[in-house]
Amino acid sequence: MTNDIIQQTELVYFEMQLMQARIRMEGMIAANKEREIAGDSLVYNEKAFINLIEECKIHHNAFPFQGR
Repeated sequence: MTNDIIQQTELVYFEMQLMQARIRMEGMIAANKEREIAGDSLVYNEKAFINLIEECKIHHNAFPFQGR
């Protein structure tokens, strides 16, 4: 594969990880909103949202082409 195709593949993979994190985050927000409306304590705290960054590998050091 050429370097251009490799970079495109890496970028698409990173975009997929971003989308997965976004879907999970939106679900977490919805779950918290449901619990808030019901008067219950929130199920997801700030740490849970921050953990998505590492779990989905979307931190700035994971961006494709780092150091190239």
